[in-house]
Amino acid sequence: MASQLKNATSKIFNRIPSLNRIFRQVPKEDLLLTLCLAMIVGIAVTVRALPYNWGYQLSEFDPYFHYDVADYVVQNGFSSWSDWHTDRSWYPTGRDIGSTSFPGLPFSSALLYLFLTGIGVQTTVYNVCVAFPVLMAALTCIVIYYFGKDLGGPKVGLLAALFLALSPAYIGRTSLGFFDTENVGIFGILLVSLFYLRSLDEERGRITSLAYSILAGLFLGYVFASWGASRYVMSLLALFTFVLVIAKRYSQRLLISYAALTFTSFLIAIGVPKLGFRFITEFESIAVIGVLLILLMKEVTSHLTTQNLRLIFITLFLLAIGSSAVVLSHFNIIHLPMTKFRSVLNPFQRSVNPLVESVQEHRPATWSAFYYQFGLLVFLAPLGIFFAFQKISAKSLFIITFMLTALYFSASMIRLTIILAPALCVLGSLALVEVLRPFVNIVTQRTFSRRRRLSLRVGRGFSAILIIGLFFLAFLPLLRGIDSGYTPTTIASSSIPLRANIGDWSEALAWMKQNLPRDTVVASWWDYGYWITVKGEKISLADNGTINTTQIAQIGRMFMSNETQALTILKDYDVNYVTVFTTIALAQQGQILYGDEVKWRWMAKIGGLDDTALEDTSITSQIAEAWSMNTQNQNLLNWYQRFGQLPIPSSDTVLTKLMLHGAFGILPPEYFQLSFSSSDGLVFVYKVIYA
Repeated sequence: MASQLKNATSKIFNRIPSLNRIFRQVPKEDLLLTLCLAMIVGIAVTVRALPYNWGYQLSEFDPYFHYDVADYVVQNGFSSWSDWHTDRSWYPTGRDIGSTSFPGLPFSSALLYLFLTGIGVQTTVYNVCVAFPVLMAALTCIVIYYFGKDLGGPKVGLLAALFLALSPAYIGRTSLGFFDTENVGIFGILLVSLFYLRSLDEERGRITSLAYSILAGLFLGYVFASWGASRYVMSLLALFTFVLVIAKRYSQRLLISYAALTFTSFLIAIGVPKLGFRFITEFESIAVIGVLLILLMKEVTSHLTTQNLRLIFITLFLLAIGSSAVVLSHFNIIHLPMTKFRSVLNPFQRSVNPLVESVQEHRPATWSAFYYQFGLLVFLAPLGIFFAFQKISAKSLFIITFMLTALYFSASMIRLTIILAPALCVLGSLALVEVLRPFVNIVTQRTFSRRRRLSLRVGRGFSAILIIGLFFLAFLPLLRGIDSGYTPTTIASSSIPLRANIGDWSEALAWMKQNLPRDTVVASWWDYGYWITVKGEKISLADNGTINTTQIAQIGRMFMSNETQALTILKDYDVNYVTVFTTIALAQQGQILYGDEVKWRWMAKIGGLDDTALEDTSITSQIAEAWSMNTQNQNLLNWYQRFGQLPIPSSDTVLTKLMLHGAFGILPPEYFQLSFSSSDGLVFVYKVIYA
């Protein structure tokens, strides 16, 4: 059978002489590397496509907004985006999409859709957006291969690509349907870094170096237009450049590359409405410009003939920079980082902002979380730093700077472990290759250099077992990546972390779309705003954009008020329906609580209320009383036995009434009429009855 297949293959290649000659000319090592990289890309795609088991849908909340923007620009043209004001969210003021969002991600998917339809592929914008994260993950694995290859050779590149393909931290935000800004953000970080480092390579010609630096600037501009965390990328490159100056690695090439990178990227940034010219006056941008000025100072001083002239020039230069900084700060021309970014620098600041603190992914990371997401890379990466210092270069200095800064920010906010993933993958791969190198030499019967002080007297069998064992230890924890990939999209499981199709939210949104007029205003907690606006096609009061904290606070106060007080707030916003999400029904079957019954404390805190003052133990007795009057109601019994001590708001608050009336039929509200109840009793939609 094998010989027949070989003969058939030979006949095919013999019939195509040109193809046969090409394959004969390609070195076997390059062909093997290409095949391995293709297999790694296939693994990355396969793992991220696993959510398809529960349906082909967008995941989480923000992706629905990005899809909505992509669909809008396809229907109305790209130029329509900057002038788009929607009244479908943040009612009644609405939202200026151009000035409150980044165009990079939705524009990318829209362009991909137009390209596919242009070559005859029948698809939809929605389908493209669902698959887009998987495509970007595949491209990012290819980019990190070249990044690792430049640092430590093809083996480091392949291992880095494989580690990233299976990294739970990266899979979590690039799986099927997770159409969010990290898709292009991580890709951008690596591509910008790759091009910038290549522009600094002394072996390349000046024209090639300049071309690479301009490419780095163009892609950094793309990241500016796509991702709020682009400020980290910009600051990382500036810090790295400053480190090169401190390490006495300044060169004219460094000045030209950094200047081209900065100028090109800033030119794109000021064209993004959300950034504009104000972006140039932000603290991070001023720091980037400051590094450029330091490079200019180094260049000028290199042409001064005497030490005294250099000292005078440096002194005057630093005084000028310091004075300018003081004057600009005095007139509030230099702006401090935004609150969200300051809270990353100083995690303790989040405690004074309950809206930021309420988001689970904004919590500080723990060492157990690091190990769960990275496995043995947590221990290999520090060893990789050691080997990087052994062969000190611009590339090794960059990856060390990358890892240390990313480690700090990811420790501050667990969501940012995705930024740490590429650095750990590259350094872990470098460590693994260097540690195994002598044992690979033994297995392949290569001789050691006589300059080595350490003579390893071990056999080929032991070396082979050690290599296999280390690979097993390195990749076994990363099998969790497959486990994290095998997770349904958020909408498929109704925002409950279970591997099951739970259609309650889809049912509720479909009911809104089909049964309520298009101008209906629906109030809910801000988590579900994008779903209501995009999938339910109704008007929402707030969404995950969190652009109006005052309005979110009002919603929190409404849910924590009694009916009379709540009606006053709802009437101000012309609200027709109120939606609540509670997992009480599933909790009766042994599950944990995930709905508004555990989010209410944040509603109170964001609304400026004392959550402890709202606790009311009488609710437990009311449920017990209701059960004693109807002993056939097993749901009440299960609830009372499992959650009798659960702290929920007092029985007169709107949230408690709407949840318990929907779940148990008790505490009937006076001004809210139950209009929809999902099949599993998770989502309830009430019509507001104004007096």
